[in-house]
Amino acid sequence: MKTFITIQAEGHDYEISDLEKKVKEEIKAQGVKAKSIQQIELYVQPLEGVCYFVANLDDNRLLEGQVAL
Repeated sequence: MKTFITIQAEGHDYEISDLEKKVKEEIKAQGVKAKSIQQIELYVQPLEGVCYFVANLDDNRLLEGQVAL
């Protein structure tokens, strides 16, 4: 079974899978390889139009950032 999560706010739909992809692309753009990511936490703020993220890397670093919704 596969689950799809959509956040609806202010007349817009935000697919979690799309946000996850955007965050991974942003992390990659910062020079981090996908295999070095242990965990990613997403904090979706639809009224601000932003998804904040925190990525735990395998070298015990935290990478924080944001992407537009």
